[in-house]
Amino acid sequence: MTKLKFIYLFFILLIFGCQTEKKNTENKLIGEWSKIEGIETDNFPPIFYRPFGIGFTEDKIELFNGFKRYDQDSITKKRQLNYKGTFTDYKVKNDSIFILNPFNKNWEFKWKIKKQLTDTLILTKNDTTLFKLQRINLKKDNSFDQIIFSSSGCYGSCPIIDISINNKNKTYFQGEGYVKPLGFYESIIDSVKTDYIFSKFAKANIDSLKNEYAVGHTDDESITTTFVKDGQIIKTIHDYGKAGPKELIWAYVPIQNLYTQIVLDSLEIDEPFYPKLHYYTFEKNEKILRLQKSESFFLWTEIKKAEKVKKEFNNEYSIGFRRNYTYWGADPNKERRHKYELDKIESNGRLFKFYFKGQESITYDLGYDFIERNFEESDFKKKTKYD
Repeated sequence: MTKLKFIYLFFILLIFGCQTEKKNTENKLIGEWSKIEGIETDNFPPIFYRPFGIGFTEDKIELFNGFKRYDQDSITKKRQLNYKGTFTDYKVKNDSIFILNPFNKNWEFKWKIKKQLTDTLILTKNDTTLFKLQRINLKKDNSFDQIIFSSSGCYGSCPIIDISINNKNKTYFQGEGYVKPLGFYESIIDSVKTDYIFSKFAKANIDSLKNEYAVGHTDDESITTTFVKDGQIIKTIHDYGKAGPKELIWAYVPIQNLYTQIVLDSLEIDEPFYPKLHYYTFEKNEKILRLQKSESFFLWTEIKKAEKVKKEFNNEYSIGFRRNYTYWGADPNKERRHKYELDKIESNGRLFKFYFKGQESITYDLGYDFIERNFEESDFKKKTKYD
């Protein structure tokens, strides 16, 4: 072998070795990772605590908390959400992880891999800041075919929204305050987005979660999430201040910001009637059933697709609305006006009759008893001064 051929072969092996080393480094990253916290979060997590988690594929990195920032609107001068999803490109060079900034499309250094074992990853930002992560191996199948997510607002400008998505990719959205757009909308989204959102909640293992979570401070928002299977509510989780398990907090991100990623078709605000900042209540025999915000929006979606009929029935429930007691502030959607003034609503659980002042009433037939299917007699409570 000549000296020139030897040098040529040496460089080929060197380049191949570097590429193999890089590929092996990246392959070791593939999977999902959760930060090992040095704090106790089971009872009351720290104020504004958000758990950290990341995932890697061959060429994509997922930030479980998403890529988002608030920019100032050039016209209104108000803060406006700029959300870029949860995925972007990444690459590894000499044990350093670089990501493609989704806002400016520039490559930037993110972390250096200080140490990596099969199920442990230590990343460092600089010489003084490092954090340890553990591999997430848990996989779960979802036990639901529809998710309804609602946020209440807070003492401030937290978004007030409702969004429903089912496994047929049908989506309903209400922007109630501090979001753009405001009002009622519908959409058919691609199945990739649907599958991703459903998988995030499946990983939270909702069947094992509690019905209530709360932080230990005031003035925060309430998140309510209702899960439906075959048209029946199987679980509703009320989470004040995002105090739930980290997998649940991560699942909120893509569904809460979905409206910024899809095309929305506007709907009439009075079809069917639904008041601002209020939730449905059912009264019977001096007791009251108070629906959560997400349960109220679920009922609205059911009435939305119900048949309009001319039927008489015996009224069993007096339907009312209780106000949103989490949000205390001015009307965040002053432009929204009802076409007609509501007088009352009557129902036997299946038929819902809306009476309007000076207008013809409208009766909707769900085709089933909403109360009987979704609630127990024990869910009706004694009325209080706030009802």
